[in-house]
Amino acid sequence: MVGEGSVRLSRAGLDDAWRIAYGARLHRYIPVNGAFAVEGVRVGEGHEYTSVELAAKVGDAVQRRALEEEGVVPMVRLSSPTVVIQAYLDHDQLMVGPLVTGERSRHRRRYRVYDHPAALKATLAYAMLRLAGARDGEVILDPMCGGGTVAIEAALLFPTARLICVELNRRHAEGALLNSWSARVARRVEVIHGDATKLSSILEEESVDRIISNPPYGIRLGDPIDVRILYRRFMPESAKIMKPGATAAIITAEPGYLRQAAEKAGLKEEHTRRVRHGDLWVDIIVFRKPEH
Repeated sequence: MVGEGSVRLSRAGLDDAWRIAYGARLHRYIPVNGAFAVEGVRVGEGHEYTSVELAAKVGDAVQRRALEEEGVVPMVRLSSPTVVIQAYLDHDQLMVGPLVTGERSRHRRRYRVYDHPAALKATLAYAMLRLAGARDGEVILDPMCGGGTVAIEAALLFPTARLICVELNRRHAEGALLNSWSARVARRVEVIHGDATKLSSILEEESVDRIISNPPYGIRLGDPIDVRILYRRFMPESAKIMKPGATAAIITAEPGYLRQAAEKAGLKEEHTRRVRHGDLWVDIIVFRKPEH
């Protein structure tokens, strides 16, 4: 993304978005005689404006900056634009920039040649990495990686991070490897066929900076009771391999049980974001391991 900043949830947040987009000088990414469109994406609740209003405000800022700097107003064309600019709003954090995936909907990824039956949207994977505070050069783990979306998104975002993808189901692990090859990041993603409830036997203790995970919900996959048992076994193992100060971002449809398991494992809740994933409302909860 080219520009980012905080915006208010009230209607005044549209003015915040305009200033962020204006400062990003996004018109530089629109070719001469080219047309553009703005795609607004919102994650979280409480906004007093729609994605369409957000997109319109960002588009106005793009045109105003272009007029002031170049004396020309780029044309808006919603059908087959030359450039798509995305305004991605995660609760109160806005990121704006040209969409480089070739897709209007950012959650669709051409690298996904293997479709996991409950795949995490790429937009949510990106949001979870940001919410966890992930940075380049860190060790980032997805202990139930499915088709590898989190690890691949992290590889595309952080060129020097160490990325580890653990998956119990061998078919899904092979699918994650296929997807990483398709995304041309396979040499950077370490795919391990292993059990998330036995992480301390796979990785060294206090060796991981960030854990990003999309465990089975128990609604689409398996039994809810099994998911609660999974939390009780998984969270202590996560705590063992996390460095002091490390964070874990977990997406869940059972937030109460996840919080109980995390608390027993000695992890502290940092914050929670409620998001819609497919036809479900779920929570992304970020936990931190206390410093020694």
